[in-house]
Amino acid sequence: MAKRSRLVSNEDGTVEISGSKYNGKYLLGNLLVCGGCGASYRRRTERGKVVWRCATRIEKGKDACPHSPTLDEGWLQDTLGAAICRNGTYDESIIRNEVDKIQVFDAYILIYRTDGTQDRRPFR
Repeated sequence: MAKRSRLVSNEDGTVEISGSKYNGKYLLGNLLVCGGCGASYRRRTERGKVVWRCATRIEKGKDACPHSPTLDEGWLQDTLGAAICRNGTYDESIIRNEVDKIQVFDAYILIYRTDGTQDRRPFR
């Protein structure tokens, strides 16, 4: 329920609207965050391939977020399977329980686990 809420309570008692929006359809939409601008990533199908791209880059163009890479969903699932899942195969229920967020930078992703550890994975 907390993830679905767009209202965030600050430590000083004030309330503000979060920039991210809960996405129930795709788990990765809740986890992927642009390391450049802080926007969430969105799932798209381009030329028959499923990819994830920064929302700022989609809405405002490359000039607004020039260092956000487009992620191939297959690569992302393979990488998360190897990094998080015990048998090396992508399992959404394991990812849901063990990953807090995934920050995407121009040359790597930074996986934040729920136990407080981090895992850095370079692209290709």
